[in-house]
Amino acid sequence: MSKPTVYALPVHAHVRQFLLKELGPEPINIHQNTFMGRSVRMKTEKLPYRQLDKPVAATGPVLKLVLPTALRHHSLTPESSKQIGEMLNKFFQQQMIQFVKGQVAVTQNERAALRSFYKMYEINPTDYDLEEARKVYRDYRDKVMKANGHFNLMYQDGGAALRSDFAVGS
Repeated sequence: MSKPTVYALPVHAHVRQFLLKELGPEPINIHQNTFMGRSVRMKTEKLPYRQLDKPVAATGPVLKLVLPTALRHHSLTPESSKQIGEMLNKFFQQQMIQFVKGQVAVTQNERAALRSFYKMYEINPTDYDLEEARKVYRDYRDKVMKANGHFNLMYQDGGAALRSDFAVGS
């Protein structure tokens, strides 16, 4: 049986570190029934075997992955790889927001929550500035949480409404 092709997705260094902690060591074997597998599957193209593109070497930080056996006759174009990398950056931001949101609900300390996220995923602050991460969370807090009512629930009276007997009992 032939050796599977390893594809390199261009991603930011902090996104790469996050995904390695979440998905395991490289090359990451993806499966079609996971979020990552479905995301990659949407961007692959089926080509006749003799016309499969050779993987193009990406510059900068990359995440190496192997397509599932069912997709062995599929290929990722450089443009598709770039788009997946952009989507993974947004996925990282959403995961960070949800982590921080959960921590803030308990501690009311956004900076400590961000530091915990960095520590848990061993993200180097030189790769992704803590102030930039704070800005991403602040924008989410000011735009989305205020619109859907979560802001008052979490921040009013130190988040007491979230920790009430009614909230826990329901």
